[in-house]
Amino acid sequence: MWPFRRNPLTPIEIPPAGLDLARQEPDDPQGFGFKSKWWAVPSSNTDAVVQAIRLQNPQPANWQTGIESAYERSVFVTPPIHEWTLITGFSLPPTSQNAREEVIAPLLELSMAFGTALVFATHRVVEYHVWAKAVSGSLVRAYGYVGESGETFWDEGPMTPEEHKLGFAFFDERSPDAEDDSYWEREDLGHADEMKVMDIAREWSVSPDDLDDFKPAERSLGVLGSHSDLLKRVPNKT
Repeated sequence: MWPFRRNPLTPIEIPPAGLDLARQEPDDPQGFGFKSKWWAVPSSNTDAVVQAIRLQNPQPANWQTGIESAYERSVFVTPPIHEWTLITGFSLPPTSQNAREEVIAPLLELSMAFGTALVFATHRVVEYHVWAKAVSGSLVRAYGYVGESGETFWDEGPMTPEEHKLGFAFFDERSPDAEDDSYWEREDLGHADEMKVMDIAREWSVSPDDLDDFKPAERSLGVLGSHSDLLKRVPNKT
């Protein structure tokens, strides 16, 4: 079950143990991102990213093993892609409409360490979509929407040039205009969806949806861990 609601989450009291992996051989990048979460930092130094997120029980892993495990409870730090490193795992935050409190502290910390830090989430079942960007310790932009309840739960900072370039213009139930039925018939507005998450990821960094077509000059391994002490779920405050 996707824990997107405001109800307090039950913290994972016993962290998962590390996996017993077979010998890993480098392979080509593997696309991912739908029905998942990922973070991104502009770094080609895998070890530095592993240390920054305080990854526990780290061990080398290729793309196939890393992505498959990330869709369970593990956390995968990818090999560098166009000088970006992605960190993915279904257990990572954000997980709810309390996304700001879940991600703001680690997002700012990573942006101070790497200059920029990004976080994305998307899940088509409940139409939960989040993107946020921090630069040098300050939040630049964040947006969060859940279609099942029709709620814009995070909208902070001015739209970035990349969002304008993509033509992002969304219905906003908080707008006074929304009280008029004709507002919802407008053709110049739409809703956030999983492809828009991929689009803004591509503009801000790299889109994991494109990775099947990326052929690195040299194959390398990423790092798989049981969990991250920096990127972890936190209980919602009610």
